[in-house]
Amino acid sequence: MLLEKPGRTRREPPRQWRGQSVVRHVEVEYSDGQVGLAALRFLVVHSSQLARQVATAYTAAQAKEAERVTEHRQRVEARWFACGADAEAAVAEYEGRGQGRRGRKPRPWRYHALHYRVEAVSVPKKRTCRGRPSKAEAPQVELRYRLVVHPEALVPSQDAHGWTVLATTVPPEVCADTEMLQAYQEQNTTVEPGFRWIKNPAAISPVWLEKPERIAALAMLTVVGLPQVQGVVAV
Repeated sequence: MLLEKPGRTRREPPRQWRGQSVVRHVEVEYSDGQVGLAALRFLVVHSSQLARQVATAYTAAQAKEAERVTEHRQRVEARWFACGADAEAAVAEYEGRGQGRRGRKPRPWRYHALHYRVEAVSVPKKRTCRGRPSKAEAPQVELRYRLVVHPEALVPSQDAHGWTVLATTVPPEVCADTEMLQAYQEQNTTVEPGFRWIKNPAAISPVWLEKPERIAALAMLTVVGLPQVQGVVAV
């Protein structure tokens, strides 16, 4: 247990932060271009409050995606195929492994897993001649193929929510894990307000520069304009 605070209301349970820090040696590149190993400390924190927020947001996003899954299911199951090969090709296309597709498979569904199955259905075959068929004539049928979609709502583990990784170069002897976490939380009232200008629409307006000296001047202006902050950062 790193830190515990009472809930904001009487009904809200206490907010808890659990975790521990580890020191790892990672490669860093210095201003002169040299690459070396430096000790970097990582504090892995699990926040109960953040876990509840993420779980609530996940449930809302999953319900919103369920509507699109229903529309996709109706559209897919309404298609008919003349042979099983065409149906299997459609399944491969929906699953992102169609012919000619390369690279990483697309993930159109983030909160659901869709399982496709080819189903053969016997349907009456259309007669070539007109008139009512005779009683002795056997009804002719043909096989047509369709896809059946079985959506599955993904249920993530509760332990996967609420994790944050903090990184710093301050050794544990100088700053304990609890002090490190508190220092990061105190930045919400000191450092974060200084970055409000980034959320201004004028700050994200496109600037078209072609000359290298103009690009370097803009980069220098951006670096000088940012507040110089040393301490704990979130990874």
